[in-house]
Amino acid sequence: MGSAGRPPVSADRPPPPPGSLVELGRIVNRHGIRGELRCLSHNPDSTALVRLDSVQLVYPDESSKMFHVVAARPHKQFVLLQLEGVTTVDDADTLVGCRVAAPRAVLPPAGPSAAYHIDLVGCAVRTTGGALLGTVCELIVTGSNDVCVVRGTGREYLIPMIADVIVLLDTTERTIVVHPLPGLLDP
Repeated sequence: MGSAGRPPVSADRPPPPPGSLVELGRIVNRHGIRGELRCLSHNPDSTALVRLDSVQLVYPDESSKMFHVVAARPHKQFVLLQLEGVTTVDDADTLVGCRVAAPRAVLPPAGPSAAYHIDLVGCAVRTTGGALLGTVCELIVTGSNDVCVVRGTGREYLIPMIADVIVLLDTTERTIVVHPLPGLLDP
């Protein structure tokens, strides 16, 4: 599990095509006795989950089901979701552990200095000097900044997604260029 109790966002596959699903968070528990669910968003600053009409829940066995969102509201570090047909504790308990996703087409653009995590997985990471560090294989969501886990060249690097380190982030070209601050690449 990642820092601050958040699970790492990981994938060993290329980014999804534009019409596919984007994982936004995970159901981590139920809330109350009326079937409400606690979703831990991968991006605590995002309001996407509270504005969606429906979500796709992906079960641990990779099967999935679309649910209409009856209500959604922020609560502490969670988004509380009330889904159509989920009205009891037992209903809610069966959904704990599911990933919450939505079609890319219904999500707002990431913005000029942002990217969806799934778009970063698989990007090649190079230093400003041109050295290839490897490929982003997962992201860890922390309380202060996200961290790319980069594997390659026989080792693993933890690259913080902060302005002092990230020089270029080009999801079209699938490239991230980093400025290696002192100690960042040391074993």
